[in-house]
Amino acid sequence: MTLAPEYLSADQAAALWQQWPQPLALCRAQDGRVCWVNAALIEHCGVPGSMLLGLELAQLQTQCPTLAGRVDALTLGTGHYRLWQAQPRGVQGEPAQDELTGLISRALFEQRLRARLMSRQTGALIRFEVDQLRLVNDAYGRAAGNDLLRALAALLQTLTGAPDLLARFNGDEFVIATDAADVERAWQLAERVRLQVLAQGFAWAGQRYGVTMSIGVAMFADANFEFAELLSAAWAGCEAARRRGRNRIEIFRPEDAEVDRLRGERTWGARVLDALEAGRFAMFRQRIDPIGNTRDPRPHFEALLRVRNSGGWAAPVDFVAAAERYGLMPQMDRRVITRVIGDLGRIRASERPICAINLSGATLGDPGLPAFVARSLERFDVQPTDVCFEITETAAIANTARAVELVRALKKLGCSVALDDFGVGMSSFSYLKTLDVDIIKIDGSFVRNILTDAVDAATVESIVRIAQMRGLTTVAECVETADILQRLAEYGVDYAQGYYLHRPEPWSLP
Repeated sequence: MTLAPEYLSADQAAALWQQWPQPLALCRAQDGRVCWVNAALIEHCGVPGSMLLGLELAQLQTQCPTLAGRVDALTLGTGHYRLWQAQPRGVQGEPAQDELTGLISRALFEQRLRARLMSRQTGALIRFEVDQLRLVNDAYGRAAGNDLLRALAALLQTLTGAPDLLARFNGDEFVIATDAADVERAWQLAERVRLQVLAQGFAWAGQRYGVTMSIGVAMFADANFEFAELLSAAWAGCEAARRRGRNRIEIFRPEDAEVDRLRGERTWGARVLDALEAGRFAMFRQRIDPIGNTRDPRPHFEALLRVRNSGGWAAPVDFVAAAERYGLMPQMDRRVITRVIGDLGRIRASERPICAINLSGATLGDPGLPAFVARSLERFDVQPTDVCFEITETAAIANTARAVELVRALKKLGCSVALDDFGVGMSSFSYLKTLDVDIIKIDGSFVRNILTDAVDAATVESIVRIAQMRGLTTVAECVETADILQRLAEYGVDYAQGYYLHRPEPWSLP
């Protein structure tokens, strides 16, 4: 840029540079502290200009980590100054722009939004998901889909302006952080976008197609959101809009049970991913004790997965649904398999217990799992008979063909397979003819009530009789009292598992 001539005063130069598109800061030469910043720098850093004044250059660089600048000495009037001219460099070396659309990058958007939250600014985060992108990609190829995204980015730019932040977040998602002071103003912006996108449509290969967006809105400052919570809230609203018919706007409200549940899933999805990347998940174990004529005298344990949260260790019931939704469970299951088989390999073969490992419904569709198990057994020199894999009846029913293939493959390796939560389905017994499992784990909902509910008691007795006829081992889950344990032994159940016998404890093997 051309520096201001010396005859200009500092005030005159500041007026000249105020609307300059490049972020600029002016520092006094005598103390090196910032005495003026232009609008571009304020927008880039995402904080009020007053928070930048008085900072040293090193502190300014910390406040705006996505900028790298050069310093030029100059004289304005009778004063001596240093002019800091900034250039975007992304976050930790990441690009500052989205390559496809030219919008600011996700990393830069997140940095600016975090700064707004830290300064307690009021506003809204609006998340937009393109409803038809997958259809366009499948029908006409990725080039058409990319063209659609570029067209939408250009349209969104015409509908927003300073101090709005606009970025493409994921493949088919855009986000806007706006300073809307109330829900009504945020909704008006979202509705304007929705209608303009619908009116513009998309043209490709001489044809015009309708385009819609599912939109979620989350207000911040008054809700006192943390950054991750705000993203989850906006996503939950967006997902609710999609599930409720698409081409609509949903405002995040904690009292909306479905939206709050979706936000919880999103939060857990992020937490599980973080635990995977950082290794912050833990294994617990629970004994499975014999109560009948056992066929294997060795100790039995079930390996249980836990993820740390603010209140301690979260059980799978809290996070598995979210992890499955975001495709994280197959990776998590493999981590557990490696951990359990690796620990078994460190125990003398004659002293090893039998360990049960749970497989999620998503893992049933992993064609590479049997080979992965085989490699793990060989790597740690563990016998297949030392390992039992558990799959839930619900997951098996949802994908019977894949469940049959997986059970067959695991048994071919020499591992045993248990059907977990047995009895909850309408046709539980019929699936025993299809799934060649070794063990039936009777669902705890029946076990808890066998002393007080005649139907539950009869169900447990029937399961045991059918299992005995087919030569299957039975395990009763959720055994919580001595009386229940005694009744199960009378019915002929082989093993029992529950808090009465052993509460889950941090993982260690004898």
